[in-house]
Amino acid sequence: MALAMPHEVFITAVINDADANKARAILAGITEMKERHQYLLVRHFERGPADRDPKILDSLKEYQKERGPNAARWQQFAQTLLRQEYIVQEHIDVTTEVAAANGGDIPLTFPPSKPRLLRWDDFPDPPGNAIPEFITQRRILEITDPRVEKILTDIKFVPRNTSIQESYKWWSNSLEYHLAKVLLIPQGQAPNLATLQPLAPFWTLYVRSEFDYSPERLQESYAALAGVREILQGVIEFKVFDRRAMDTRVMGQR
Repeated sequence: MALAMPHEVFITAVINDADANKARAILAGITEMKERHQYLLVRHFERGPADRDPKILDSLKEYQKERGPNAARWQQFAQTLLRQEYIVQEHIDVTTEVAAANGGDIPLTFPPSKPRLLRWDDFPDPPGNAIPEFITQRRILEITDPRVEKILTDIKFVPRNTSIQESYKWWSNSLEYHLAKVLLIPQGQAPNLATLQPLAPFWTLYVRSEFDYSPERLQESYAALAGVREILQGVIEFKVFDRRAMDTRVMGQR
């Protein structure tokens, strides 16, 4: 039986740097839990027009034969790329390495065997009668595999840019509260905390629910997110974003 494609629904707010500590205190209060501080190395991968031959994806078939849930996920990934070209992400948790560096002027290094996650985000669904305008809804796919980078290279993906995402996370009632900031890595340099520059003078707050699709789970998530928006009204403003700002599709001929 085929796995259902995971879905993500979320609401989004922009938190100015000056208000970040206040927001963290509020989120810790409403979730009644201690924050989790994390650093992710994020690489964006893309294929050039000459490398989009569907036959190149044949190498993914060997991973579809392996035991475990990843086999079905690699199949979903291959089918997705046959329909449309996308920019995809590789995530590597470097929280331990950042702590070891202790803010020093040294490059972050990590072993090749470090767990890696492939992340694909679909173009968000258009708003309408069924989807509240303040909610973003999209299909996603995540595959945890130490071979992610090799597999992407084999099907002609190349890294386009690398950044560090610093985040604070909380969880409550099946919702994740994710306060994140992107730190830019200068081109051609190894990640180094001493040289990182924020992409913007603000943090982005995502309150989200992730689940294997079902109409019931979708409606439950809508209601939960609407409830959070109401509770935080006047304290944190959740904005309506143009879904085109989250478009990871790559246009052009194969």
